[in-house]
Amino acid sequence: MNELEQARKEIECIDEEMARLYEQRMDAVRHVISYKMENNLPIFDSKREGTLIERNRKFIQNKEYEPYYVDFLKNVMANSKDFQRSLQAHDVVAYCGIKGAFAHTVCEKLFPSNPLMSLSSFEDVFEAVVQKKAQYGVIPFENTNSGVVGEVLDNLNSYPVYIQETYNLKVEQCLLGLPGATLKDIEWVYSKDQALSQAKAFLQALDVQTVAYPNTAMAAQFVSNQQDIHIAAIGAKENASLYGLKVLASHIEENNQNATKFMVIGLDKPTKGNRFSISLVIEHTSGSLAQIIDLIGKHKLNMECIQSRPIKGRPFEYFFYIEIDGNLNDDNVKDCLNEIDKVCESLKILGNYRLKED
Repeated sequence: MNELEQARKEIECIDEEMARLYEQRMDAVRHVISYKMENNLPIFDSKREGTLIERNRKFIQNKEYEPYYVDFLKNVMANSKDFQRSLQAHDVVAYCGIKGAFAHTVCEKLFPSNPLMSLSSFEDVFEAVVQKKAQYGVIPFENTNSGVVGEVLDNLNSYPVYIQETYNLKVEQCLLGLPGATLKDIEWVYSKDQALSQAKAFLQALDVQTVAYPNTAMAAQFVSNQQDIHIAAIGAKENASLYGLKVLASHIEENNQNATKFMVIGLDKPTKGNRFSISLVIEHTSGSLAQIIDLIGKHKLNMECIQSRPIKGRPFEYFFYIEIDGNLNDDNVKDCLNEIDKVCESLKILGNYRLKED
């Protein structure tokens, strides 16, 4: 055994011991986060970290190693905080809106026993998952009448998350007003822009002004708080009882097959399912998209959906979202994606999942 081999063997033995000590350390970290969660304490404690660094750096006898050891400690503590966040977020499901929102309804259907986290925007839901404040996020992706939620598609493309599963929720839109109001009293209607679009014909016939609101349930809450018989909200009929309103009209959506596809997002890359999604950026040249579609057909895959969205900072250029029947572990899927990757600027796997329905 030469000198290099001997040094490497020594490193391997040390690494083996460090792995054992690492597991012991993380077992202790479990107790730390358990106590913090029980006592509502923050994960990050700058004073504690500073004290640990100053204490532990004194154990290094060779001062040449000290700055590297301090950097090592910082990485270990960052790793510990990341693990604590994952434990704190375990089973937590984030959604946009408040109680009564359609996303809240989906959360209760898919995660009936999980703690829920109410947030004010779609991007907040993505942030909560990425920052490990929540294990999953539930977001509306597409409606049969009003189409894809562009903001959600943008976030799905830019955040490092994966689609875990999808759920089709049948949506009945209702006009909700104060108990003493009638249809003739209504002058203003508040709701999420997609809900206003779904009830466009009804609203035109009613001859009212509309105001886009962040969420259908929040719109119902706003109408309840205003106590004005001249304003109403569009939302689920359940919001009437939740916020002390009454249903002035039901089934006001234009399409009686109205449904919204919701997506569950998470950090784990799933490999089970019969449908997968990708996003890609292709060369801004003639025939580039046709080449991608030809490759999908060549490998005998069925393309269920294709959507385009503008690329921010690149005027009149687009990325494409594609849903395809199949499983990422299938040989023809692997071959297809390998060939697509060679002819496009970028390719991102967004998830492998099964579609659940109401």
